[in-house]
Amino acid sequence: MNYRLKDEYIRLSKKNRLYHFDIPIVGLTGGVATGKSTVSSFFKKDGFNLINADFLVHNIYKEKESLDFIKKAFPTAVLEGAIDFKILRKLFFENKKNQQQIESFIYQRLEEAFLKESKNLKHLIIYDVPLLFERDLADKVDISICVYCSENNQLKRLQERDKIDENLAKSIIQSQMNIEKKRKLSNFVINNDNSPNDTMEEFIKLKKLLFFN
Repeated sequence: MNYRLKDEYIRLSKKNRLYHFDIPIVGLTGGVATGKSTVSSFFKKDGFNLINADFLVHNIYKEKESLDFIKKAFPTAVLEGAIDFKILRKLFFENKKNQQQIESFIYQRLEEAFLKESKNLKHLIIYDVPLLFERDLADKVDISICVYCSENNQLKRLQERDKIDENLAKSIIQSQMNIEKKRKLSNFVINNDNSPNDTMEEFIKLKKLLFFN
């Protein structure tokens, strides 16, 4: 389907939009384990043009230069000639300097990855990006949608999903902007604190409000 953003929600010109795109971009964000991937899958299933920042980063890590970078900067995270992401993740979250070094490498390559993925897309892009506010991207998208759940649920879901202890889960959550703050900063919110059916109902209501096809 060729979904479009309703005119009243198109607030940016090409000049001011992320990567100077001439079609509207909707930023879909949330905290880790708040359910953003679930809502992202709703958009994708309904036929929206969707770009996932985590997928772009995953592809960047596949490049040889990424392996060479990790091998040089974090040699313990390379086992049998490949990046061990469990080790790299631990290194990333235990040290602010490590985070900055890895993020600098990745974000220098993100624009090229985005442009490659978005080639030939028309009318509208949903950009699934966890760090929308942390990376100061909110002013470069036409509207922002936050997928929200309480901090307690976020912590429980992250531990269960990734089979990690509470300390690591807290470190991961604290590395991002507080979810309550993200909710307040976002233009729209989808509450994922309740059942999957409730989340789907919120998605459908928001879809009717913002888009037409």
